[in-house]
Amino acid sequence: MAEPFIFVLFKLVWQDLLEDIAYDSMKKSWQTLQILIDQNKQHKQVSQDLIVALEKCFNLSLKTIAEKCRDDLIKNSTFTQYRGAKIYKPIENDTDIKNLENKINLLEKQLKQLNTNRLDNSSVIKPDQLHELLIQLSQPNYQHSPEVKQDINNQLFKQAEKDCHVNIFKATIRDQKNGLHKQIFYNFLIVIEPNEQLNRIFNAGTYLILNHVQKKI
Repeated sequence: MAEPFIFVLFKLVWQDLLEDIAYDSMKKSWQTLQILIDQNKQHKQVSQDLIVALEKCFNLSLKTIAEKCRDDLIKNSTFTQYRGAKIYKPIENDTDIKNLENKINLLEKQLKQLNTNRLDNSSVIKPDQLHELLIQLSQPNYQHSPEVKQDINNQLFKQAEKDCHVNIFKATIRDQKNGLHKQIFYNFLIVIEPNEQLNRIFNAGTYLILNHVQKKI
């Protein structure tokens, strides 16, 4: 049975935290997992808040990329007016722009739902499921092999491309420097910062400051 996609997102973020210089300098990884494990046992709300944060950062990241791709296509297109609607040329750009706008509208609806802390049925994770994942990640010998990392990325891209098979969008989410992978990592830390409990567990505010300093060195 395939694991919930929310676990793929968490593994992705966690791997980036382990490999990032700013976070590693805080020596927080083991302590963070232990606190999450304890809090998951005691407070169901922590689990839900974490899942909401992961879903939110995924949708925000996709929306940012989809909007950029749409705007780039519009800049590289001409258009005519027909019955009050714009038709872009070449015609393949018109199709891609409409597909991206549909994707953006869907993501906006999902984000609106998440802003009320409401999850759909596919996102409902039992606390013991999350507990098992956290225990797995906390093992001293745990690490992602190149094959596992690739599998995580494949699952990520498959979910991201759902209902939006636009070439420029697919290429952008796969960009190693500024693609979906990195967008999710940084959006996750920004999303959890206002949440007092998650911010304290991940020390997101301190991390973001350290990361900003590292980029200036």
